[in-house]
Amino acid sequence: MLEYIVRQFIDFQLFVNAVPFGVGHINDTFKVEVRQNDRLVHYLLQRINHQVFQQPERVMENISLIAQHLSHQDYPLKILTPFPLKLGAWVHQDAEANYWRLFPFFENTITFDKVESEEQAYKAAKAFGAFAKSLNEVDVSRLRATIPGFHDGQARLAQFKIILQKAIPERLQEASAEVEMVLDNQLIFNKIAKLNLPLRAIHHDTKINNLLFDKDTLQPVAVVDLDTVMPGIILSDFGDMVRTFTCPADEDEVDLEKVEMRPSYNQAVSEGFLSEMRTLLIPAELENLGEGGRWMTLMQALRFLGDYLMGDVYYKTKYPGHNLIRAKNQLALFHSMLRQDM
Repeated sequence: MLEYIVRQFIDFQLFVNAVPFGVGHINDTFKVEVRQNDRLVHYLLQRINHQVFQQPERVMENISLIAQHLSHQDYPLKILTPFPLKLGAWVHQDAEANYWRLFPFFENTITFDKVESEEQAYKAAKAFGAFAKSLNEVDVSRLRATIPGFHDGQARLAQFKIILQKAIPERLQEASAEVEMVLDNQLIFNKIAKLNLPLRAIHHDTKINNLLFDKDTLQPVAVVDLDTVMPGIILSDFGDMVRTFTCPADEDEVDLEKVEMRPSYNQAVSEGFLSEMRTLLIPAELENLGEGGRWMTLMQALRFLGDYLMGDVYYKTKYPGHNLIRAKNQLALFHSMLRQDM
C-alpha cells in the first residue's frame, strides 16, 4: 500500500522499503527508500492524524504557502517543502479515508529531545528566530487556523471552567490543590489578551525536537513539524521555548525539586531569539516577552489538568494519574518562573 501511495507523488524505478521513523505522537511517519534515476533516495511519508488536524488540506495549504514564501527570502536554513500529488493536490486520501503527504528527507541530521547546553539553547532560539523573521512579511490572512484556539489562553480558561463542572468527582477532589493554583493565577490570560499584540505567522510548537541539526557540526539545519504554523502572537513561540528549553526535567518528572527554570538558559533563549527578531518587534512585544514563558507554562498546566479531570481523553498516558503529574510539573515550573521574576 505504501508503495502505491508514494507513486501518487513521485516516479521511481524500485520501491526498496519503508520503515517507521521518529517518535512523534500525532502523525505516523515512515522513512521511504526508493531507487530513482539509478540511485537510492530517501523521502519522508506521513499519515496525517485527522482526529487532531480535522482539515488536512488546510494544513498542507499553509505549509506549502510557508515553503514558497521562505524560498524567496534570505533564509539561512533548509526548507521543508512538500511534494504535490501528480494530480496537483497536496494530500492523498486512501480507501480508508486516511490522509498522506510526502516530504524530502534531510540526510545526516539529528534531533534532540532535551536542550543539552546554553550554547544549544542559543542556537536553537536563533534558528526559530530566523524562521519567524523570514515569515515577517507573510500575509497572515492567507493562513488558516489548523487547530482553532490552540494558544488562546482565554478560550482555554473558559473551557477549563466548563470541565470543572463536568469533572470526574474523585479526580476533581484529588486535584483540588492544582485547580486552585490555576484559578489563583488565571489573570495572566486576560493580561496577555488585553495587550492586543499583532498577529504574525508563527510556528506554535517551538520545542527542540522540531529542529533538525547537522550530525557532524551540530548546527541547526531545518525547522520542521509545520502543522501548527498559523496566525498567532510572538509570545507563543518565545514562551514555548522558555517553557521547554530552560527546564532540565521532563514534563512528567515526579520529583518536583528537579523542576525549575534555569536563568542562564532563559538568557540564552532570549539572546538567540532577539538576535534575529529584536528590530521587528513592537515595543509592547518587547516589553512583555518575558511573560511568554509564564503564560505558556500555565496554559500547558491547565491543559494537562483539564484532560486529567475529564478522564485522559486527549493526551496519551502511561499510567493512571499521568496527566495530573504533568500538571503538577508544569505548575512547579510556573512557580519557579514567578520566584525568579524573569
